[in-house]
Amino acid sequence: MTQHALGRAGPAGPDPAGPARPASSSPLRARLLWGVSVAAAAAGLFACYLRQSRIAAVNSDGASIMLQAWDMLHGNVLLHGWWVADVTFYTTELPEYMLAESVRGLGPDVVHVCAAVTYTLLVLLAALLARGRARGRDGVVRAVLAAGIMLAPGIGRGTYVLLTSPNHAGTTVPLLLTLLLLDRLPERWYVPVLTCVLLTWVQIADELAMVAGALPLALVTATRAVVEFRKRPETRWRYELSLAAAAVASVPLMRAAQAVIHAAGGYTQAPLVSRLLARPSEVLPHIHAVGETVLLLFGADFFGQGRPLLVALALLHLVGLVAAVAALVAGICFVTRIDRVSEVLAVGILATLAAGIFGTYVTSLSSAHEIAVLLPFGAALSGRLLGGRLARARRPWRYAFQALLAVGAACYLGALCYAATWAPSRAQNQALASWLLAHNLRDGLAGYWQANSTTLASGGQVRVAPLAPAGKAPYLWESQSSWFDPSLRYANFVVTAAPQYGPDSFAGGLDASTERGFFGKPSRTYRFGNYTILVWDKNLLIRLGSPAQAAGQAFPPARGTACPALATAPGRAGRCG
Repeated sequence: MTQHALGRAGPAGPDPAGPARPASSSPLRARLLWGVSVAAAAAGLFACYLRQSRIAAVNSDGASIMLQAWDMLHGNVLLHGWWVADVTFYTTELPEYMLAESVRGLGPDVVHVCAAVTYTLLVLLAALLARGRARGRDGVVRAVLAAGIMLAPGIGRGTYVLLTSPNHAGTTVPLLLTLLLLDRLPERWYVPVLTCVLLTWVQIADELAMVAGALPLALVTATRAVVEFRKRPETRWRYELSLAAAAVASVPLMRAAQAVIHAAGGYTQAPLVSRLLARPSEVLPHIHAVGETVLLLFGADFFGQGRPLLVALALLHLVGLVAAVAALVAGICFVTRIDRVSEVLAVGILATLAAGIFGTYVTSLSSAHEIAVLLPFGAALSGRLLGGRLARARRPWRYAFQALLAVGAACYLGALCYAATWAPSRAQNQALASWLLAHNLRDGLAGYWQANSTTLASGGQVRVAPLAPAGKAPYLWESQSSWFDPSLRYANFVVTAAPQYGPDSFAGGLDASTERGFFGKPSRTYRFGNYTILVWDKNLLIRLGSPAQAAGQAFPPARGTACPALATAPGRAGRCG
């Protein structure tokens, strides 16, 4: 036995360096340092995203969600009497808005605050999911790569899609959380139960989670169960099968929860479009639309940018898109050699792309929000499949890759700081709300894009209810039945707007001549900017009729209105949703 071995085996003598520290102090210190670093990064990102969010004006889509959350905060938890859109956000963004409104009150800035919180969570969760169980340099490179891809949303169009009104991007937060739990928790019986609960929860708010979350998880885990059973029947294939069952069960559970809400007198949700599958002649245009949309989501939409600096930043973002595409290709080629979560991310991306190409929802650049899940999924997959290889490359290449990653992250951070310096925009119809207050007009009607946004801009002091595009019936989209009850409200004015864009009008509204013909000659007529305000000495709701009479009428969705923020060329406007 050597002297070294004897020294280790013998009785411990006095340590000349002093008493030994507890073994757990160093890991504890490392965890505390890591937690403080993550918290500081989250605070800094939130501040930047809040500033960038304020570039985009709050419109009626965001205002509608705020008014629903305000109603829930004041006791109408099930949203009784509400007609909501085909996506409710009932279990995702609405609780977040309620919490923010309980602190900030009813005002447009809450939309910006919640958008910044949501995107900050997306970046952090994508980084944590990309890191996986890796530690040290490997884990850091994975997390930095994923966070870097998402770090700086595109300025302008990217801001409208990712950092304004509640959107499908926020749906990815609980999906990433579900995958993170699958990645970190041990294989125990309660994990499938928790997975089923989370998937059911998010699908109640947004059925896109079925395509991007429940379906991929069911396919991946069912396939893994079959493969493992054939190769090694004694392995834990039952765990994979239980995860597949949990994903499948979440769909009928979601339907049952929606039925319970409806039976209890809750909201009425607008149905999805009647035709979900595209015609063969529509597939090629959809492929083009999906391609443009992917560029927009990753901040690489260099076409139509007005400033050379914005073009340069968009071209810089191509690096992140290339990394995401490379990770997806690697996931497809080496699908049998990657882990469960990476497989779910890859299949989720493919399923979302297929839904965009062969479905009817992604028809133009304005549909970017429909497949917004591609950005965080692509970033997380890039970190998991590429980050480790970059960290473990041979020394000269490893240093080069890490230097390139650091430079890229610094450039993306510079782009984010640049976006934070842009001047904020006021809420849509803010000037109209101030004008109505000044003229003591507190209760009226308008088109969708002038209605809820005006109510929000006034802090609820003015109540403007939406009319259908024809201007002769209540608009049963993001509206409340009590707004049209003549026993509760006295609406005596109608706001009409010319079909042009501006800092306040946002989009065209009702036609003044149509409203005169329907309600009769007004007692007073005002013109303010792009608006014409018609005032009567009577309650217009009596002539309007009840919402029940309008329930059988088919109205085009509110999101069909053109949005200048997503326009790519004159005459080619997108839709805000």
